[in-house]
Amino acid sequence: MTSFGHKDASVQGWNPSARIQGQIYHQLGSLMPPEDRRARYIQVYFLDTLEDQLRARGEHQNLNVDILERITAWLNENNHYMRELKTALEQVRQGNINDKKILIWENKRAQGEHARRFNAPTGAEVAILMSNEPTENRDIVLQLKQGGLRRISELHRPYDPLMYPLFFPYGTDGYHIYLQGRNGRKVTQLQFYSFHIMCREGNYLLLGRRLFQQFLVDAYCKIETERLKFWRREQQSLRAENYSDLRDSLLAADGDPNQVGRRIVLPATYTGGPRYLHEKRSDAMAFVRHYGTADYFITMTCNPRWPEIVDNSAPGQESHDRPDIVARVFRLKVKKFMEHMKKGIFGTLQAWL
Repeated sequence: MTSFGHKDASVQGWNPSARIQGQIYHQLGSLMPPEDRRARYIQVYFLDTLEDQLRARGEHQNLNVDILERITAWLNENNHYMRELKTALEQVRQGNINDKKILIWENKRAQGEHARRFNAPTGAEVAILMSNEPTENRDIVLQLKQGGLRRISELHRPYDPLMYPLFFPYGTDGYHIYLQGRNGRKVTQLQFYSFHIMCREGNYLLLGRRLFQQFLVDAYCKIETERLKFWRREQQSLRAENYSDLRDSLLAADGDPNQVGRRIVLPATYTGGPRYLHEKRSDAMAFVRHYGTADYFITMTCNPRWPEIVDNSAPGQESHDRPDIVARVFRLKVKKFMEHMKKGIFGTLQAWL
């Protein structure tokens, strides 16, 4: 229902995995297309007939009409965003559309729904407001036909269900900042998405193949974006603790004081950041200085035909359809290999990195 803004990083030839570069964002447009435009994204769902919807999806001529019709009918009946938006749209059409807008609440939870549950909501989260009524920063405001694409906050409840209606067919909430665990503590995005991609009976999200890959990349970017925002907010304390690094940059031959002052400092605890890599290099050099040069430089690769990967994939799935299984199996293999190393398979182990 929403657009998926990204830069495709696919290379020429066979691309079994989703490859995306740069920032990811979701955008949502008006509910109805302008008179001279073709319906796109959420607008397609509000066209009157299936023929109109197929015509709007002109770039996907190989779609199975029967399957598409059944999916559309099911979503119209069971997806609460579809039902409520259709109802709101009809009310706006019947009245004066010049001074009204449709709003999807950012912090509205269905009546009777527990904060920790993921059941289908039963209360209204869509409202019709006058144009001059205030809204919160993350509320989604929709016009009937006017207005361009509006960016959706990655912390908004419908960020996931509007982008992946096949994965969230009832319109259940995606991640949001009000989500709490059983202990009453806030649930992180990493915990939320780790829960959703775990292997369990009936988890059809794992059968999404290419769409599942996109979902994983999208979730990973959301997690990293939130981490970066956190460290950006903590710059004052980080600059005090890392003043020596700032001084070293000024003393460097190519140091530019103006550029240094605008930098966002990432601590060594941020995986993959400059200070993280610098500390890893320093650790490696310390080992060499103390123990001497290394005896082995071992590279371990993954075999997509490992029985652990094949046996845990669904029938018809390839290894690239289940990157979650591949990553878990490879991690376990590496841990087992390191256990053998520590037991002296190549001799007494003094240090490893």
